[in-house]
Amino acid sequence: MEWFFGLLVFICFYGYVGYPMLLAVITPFFTRYKDIPQTTNDGPTVSILVAAYNEEGYIATKIDSLLSQTYADEKFDVWVLNDGSSDGTADIVNGYNNPRIHLLDLPRGGKATALNAGVKASSNEIIVFSDADNEWTNDTLERLVSPFTISSVGAVSGHLSIRKNSTHLGLGDRLYRQYEAFIRKCETKLGNAVSADGGIFAIRRPLFDEIPQDVTDDFYISTGAIVKGKSLIYQGSAIAYDDGVDKAKNQMRRRIRVTVRGMTSLSRRKQLFNPQNFGIYSLCLLSHKLIRRFVPFFGLLLLPVNIVLVNSGGIFQIMLFLQVVFYSVAILGLLDEGKRLPKLFSMAGFILLSSVGLGMGIVQFFQGKRFSFWSPEENR
Repeated sequence: MEWFFGLLVFICFYGYVGYPMLLAVITPFFTRYKDIPQTTNDGPTVSILVAAYNEEGYIATKIDSLLSQTYADEKFDVWVLNDGSSDGTADIVNGYNNPRIHLLDLPRGGKATALNAGVKASSNEIIVFSDADNEWTNDTLERLVSPFTISSVGAVSGHLSIRKNSTHLGLGDRLYRQYEAFIRKCETKLGNAVSADGGIFAIRRPLFDEIPQDVTDDFYISTGAIVKGKSLIYQGSAIAYDDGVDKAKNQMRRRIRVTVRGMTSLSRRKQLFNPQNFGIYSLCLLSHKLIRRFVPFFGLLLLPVNIVLVNSGGIFQIMLFLQVVFYSVAILGLLDEGKRLPKLFSMAGFILLSSVGLGMGIVQFFQGKRFSFWSPEENR
């Protein structure tokens, strides 16, 4: 039983802490991409695709931030893919009357269908994918596409930064993005980030694979570059700003949906787990996207096993005490909703809620649950 408890602790530690530590240790010795271009004088032509469903509250800010880019005007256009919106999204887009802004009016078919249609309608060399509710800095596009001057680069992920306006669970969103950024930066040095951030990423047109309805589009699209022998890199200076999600029910709903779709994506890209073909990337994928997703199950077993072993020595008593403290702080943080208690309570609540959502998503995936449609507003 003690050996089993030690194994549980090791897996939980490796999933969240050990893997990033391992990357930090080995990347100085195995660096493929170190000095990534930040600017370019002769960049490729670009089509920016923005899928939108009832985004009248965000779409104008989004388009304005895209039109303010320092990248040459004649080298990029914007395609708003209106996925059967019932609000004023289409009217706002049409109001721009700008030859570089294209509206593709579609019946409600889901994000994947909209993106597939947008890729077919556009024609430029690089396809950029970005969500309707995030805002770019004026040099985001230039920084995002500059790495394509390296011939081995097939896809580039930018960085989605959470604004400092959250008072509760959004604080966890912001720190989680920073945590992911560190991991992707290290993975890039080894040759490939495991996946892109769905809020902002780009790929060479010939590497794009049509997106199935039930996958996470960022992972499925960006790993198309790796499948075809090119690199996927992380460009942290290409920034888009978004708001964190403070509501517990929306955090839970989003975590379950992302996990189910993420596991579906892994099953559809299962060839990437073969180290004979994809080398160290396969090991990174296993650690980053599979082991971590199963950590909540092992973490759930820690408490009952620890209770059984509590009289076996001081270390087990300390571990039990730490677990009780964590669960207590997390539950209090969720109940308080960021109103009175210190931020640490909200952070613990975010970790607990995310872990539960992750575990529920895994269960639903194996039960056959799939997500093809959802409303972005329900996850904000």
